[in-house]
Amino acid sequence: MKLKILFLIATVLFVQNVFAQEKLDTIAVENNKNAVSYKLILEYGMSSGINRSYYKGENIEEIQTFPSLLGLSLSAINNIAFNDRFLLGIGCGLEYRSLFIAFPKELAGMCFLNFRYYFNKPEKIVRPMLNIAMGGRVVKDFDGIFVSNPETMYGVYGTLGAGFKVKIISLQGGVLFWTEGNNLYGVDAMVRVGFNF
Repeated sequence: MKLKILFLIATVLFVQNVFAQEKLDTIAVENNKNAVSYKLILEYGMSSGINRSYYKGENIEEIQTFPSLLGLSLSAINNIAFNDRFLLGIGCGLEYRSLFIAFPKELAGMCFLNFRYYFNKPEKIVRPMLNIAMGGRVVKDFDGIFVSNPETMYGVYGTLGAGFKVKIISLQGGVLFWTEGNNLYGVDAMVRVGFNF
């Protein structure tokens, strides 16, 4: 009889311990979701739009508008994620612009601050997002097919995009703003595909 009572007490304690451990595991998972974590995003994009040149002389002020070149870009963004919904990061990338892919016009390097916000919680499959970036760019302007010493210019780089993420893949569209030197700027439409790690 005593053995049965001891066995019953041991069984109750074991079951209670299992449920307590499961509750602790659930709390740990929830806490991990709220923890600060590192996220890497690799993005590939295309852009094109309208370029505007501003000239100011002694007696002349003129703005010329002409179609933009086709831009291809690759960027890597190192992020700190808060609650897996707010991402704040530093990104760098390369952008290649040309009239035709084979004939380079510009090669630019960008460095920027990036803010990304996901509207859905991490457990949702489709997560709408908003993305904002602002920084600077360094441009090598070839101005022709064969140039031995391309001109170097500096400018501003910024994007405003919206899209969604499904698992590790994200897709966004938006507006790209850039400047080059003192007299050239562009407003382009862009589309980007990202891989989130």
